[in-house]
Amino acid sequence: MVDRRRGVAQRRRTVKQAFIVSPARSGSTLLRVLLDTHPEIVSPPELNLSALLQHTTDSWNSTMVALGHKPPGDALGADALTDEVVRRARKPVDEIMVACANAAGASLYCDKSLTTVDHLVTVTRCYPKAPLIFLYRYPLDFIASGLEASRWGFNAFGFLPYVSMHPGNFIGALASYWIDKVARMLEFERGFEGSNARIYYELLCDQPRETLARLFEFLEVDPDDSIVERAFHSEHGRGPGDYKIEYTGSISLESVGRGATLPEHLSPQQTERIDELLGELDYPELAAARRGQLGALLGLVNATDVAAEGREIAEAMAQVLAAQGDRDLPEARRKALPFELVVARAARGEPGRVLIGEDAQPSVIESSVNGDDPKRPRVRCIGDVLLRVAAGEVTFGKAVHDGEIRVESETLEPDGVAGYEVLATLASLIRSGG
Repeated sequence: MVDRRRGVAQRRRTVKQAFIVSPARSGSTLLRVLLDTHPEIVSPPELNLSALLQHTTDSWNSTMVALGHKPPGDALGADALTDEVVRRARKPVDEIMVACANAAGASLYCDKSLTTVDHLVTVTRCYPKAPLIFLYRYPLDFIASGLEASRWGFNAFGFLPYVSMHPGNFIGALASYWIDKVARMLEFERGFEGSNARIYYELLCDQPRETLARLFEFLEVDPDDSIVERAFHSEHGRGPGDYKIEYTGSISLESVGRGATLPEHLSPQQTERIDELLGELDYPELAAARRGQLGALLGLVNATDVAAEGREIAEAMAQVLAAQGDRDLPEARRKALPFELVVARAARGEPGRVLIGEDAQPSVIESSVNGDDPKRPRVRCIGDVLLRVAAGEVTFGKAVHDGEIRVESETLEPDGVAGYEVLATLASLIRSGG
């Protein structure tokens, strides 16, 4: 067998194994490409070996029972696997691992398959000495990545069953996926006594060399400081995974914090459960991350502060809306006045607020959340979205559709103005003020 890295004839009879355990869209392809660059490690595209292993163990277990070799006692699942079943079930998986390692001249096979999280008990029963690498990513960023990657369908990455349960709320569907997978990982991690390490996607992007150095030490392979420079100029095999990796030339923090702009479409139960899991992962809670600056909250060395304070955004909004002076609004629009604009998810300070008075003139206010009138309609604006609408960077309709501009229904009176009337009035003011 020819070593594709060194160009010498070589055959390895002993291959060690390791497994990456990760939900989809959490950086597992990036991690496997970095690991695959190390001369002692081979980490091919997803071969779903954990699913194959589960199938072969189930088949051999059933075969042994059919032949009269019942499992000890009343054992079920992986506990019912005898050493004979494990030996037979591992054989086709071992052959694949050895073939890949021999072709690469590697001594360690690191499997990256999204199915591993669902078969952890069987994987560790069959490979008790194999290290596990648990990889996590912040849920809002995971959801944003999942939506982007599934723009034309949710039949990939294992999302479809969750979308089927939430057909009218894709954000809620992906949140359920994240909760399910991460809860399984944490539950297993808590009770697992074997070799394991935890990695955060954000830290991998912020300090890839330091993260890899610790990981190589954990995997007991030689250090290699040039991995990051070589990773995107080496061949890594083609197969399922993140399609963007083929067009990536470096590691950046560009995607960290992108989920802060997602509409707030999570149920209270989902928010509560996610915050519980975030606490166990030492991540900030959702409310903090939605204000922006996730990188700064995580203490990332290379995080940058680009978000303005809520007060600054509110003052800019008031200037834009006041730019044209008196407005000739139709009477049908004037009945929605007055209402309040609240700048949500500003990175620093308190949310900015702008009052659109009965004369349609804007003014920045600093009173309580709903001013002096708790019955006044309140429009929630995500960050500087109104400024982007006024600048023509995004349409008002798209901002409403994406949940970046919405009326808080609890501020509307049952017999009062409707939410769409408030939004229509705001749209007219932006057009005349822009």
